[in-house]
Amino acid sequence: MKKVIINLLIALAVGGILIAVMFTNQSADDAIRILKSIEYIYILIAFSCVVIMWLTGSVAMRVIKKGMIGKQKDPGGNLLALMSHEFFCAVTPFSSGGQPALVYVLTKKGLDAGTAASLAIIRSFIYQVSELSLSVIGFLFLRKYLLQHVPHFHAIFIPAVIICSIIVGLFLAFLGKGKLANKTVTFVMSLIKKFFPKKHEKVEKTVYESLSSFKEGVRIFKTRPWFWVFAIMFQMVEFICIYMVPVFMLRAIEGTFNNALSLLVCTCICSIVISYVPTPGTAGGAEGFAMLLITPFFVSSPALPVILIWRLLTYYSKILFGGISFMFALKTKGADGKKIKAKTKDLINQADSMM
Repeated sequence: MKKVIINLLIALAVGGILIAVMFTNQSADDAIRILKSIEYIYILIAFSCVVIMWLTGSVAMRVIKKGMIGKQKDPGGNLLALMSHEFFCAVTPFSSGGQPALVYVLTKKGLDAGTAASLAIIRSFIYQVSELSLSVIGFLFLRKYLLQHVPHFHAIFIPAVIICSIIVGLFLAFLGKGKLANKTVTFVMSLIKKFFPKKHEKVEKTVYESLSSFKEGVRIFKTRPWFWVFAIMFQMVEFICIYMVPVFMLRAIEGTFNNALSLLVCTCICSIVISYVPTPGTAGGAEGFAMLLITPFFVSSPALPVILIWRLLTYYSKILFGGISFMFALKTKGADGKKIKAKTKDLINQADSMM
């Protein structure tokens, strides 16, 4: 928890520095002018896109869960788990705390730990594939524009695509026949046995039961193609919603939708590039790449206020609402009784009962 607090302070400090610079240099008057002249109804619409993104993400999670547990009662907690996931993604490097937070909340709400872990892996896999696909499609669609207007575009974009492709490959290995999952768990258990021999006996049975449940959840979901289709569809909508935020900001600040499609694609490219900035919530890197890919569309406005509004809507809102959600999850009483696991029965007519 101390590391989370430190990371949170780093992220807030970057925002504080951005505000301080904005109001202490020569652009302070321009920033005040912009804040006074903004059409805030479009800022509200932009924030609504963020909210819709969260809601759509929780629906995508529900689809994956129903693809595993069948007609068993959904223990719920999808939105709460997603918002907790968003908070820890925002305050940990490479969003590394998101998946454990997701598994923790879902398990507390009554889902088996192994099934929750398989859900988190599948969701992350779909997330990475969707982000990679949209960014490549966007690049192919606006290749000429991007190469002409973004300095050293290939040096920025290609490494991000390679890293994302490697991550997708690792997820595929985990979602394969389970060999990588077996080796990973065996390696971790050997470390526990070596350094914490007393704890080894206590956790060994639980860990291997969870591993079995994890593999079963993945195996079941792989047999249900329609659930993949629906999950990917909702994930695509989730991304498009967050890419629309700067578009509505453009209308709010400059009163136009000119080059809206180009701005949407550049936001898509910016998102995949900043995903691999090794700071909490990509602090520092996100602002730099936004300066390169997003703010040039705001031709009549200084960059700093635009970046600040964008980060408030898409990043600091995650910290605020995600943090509140996680605190609520901590105080919520855990589910009693047997945990719900992935179920092989009820394969027919599952799509009708998803929603």
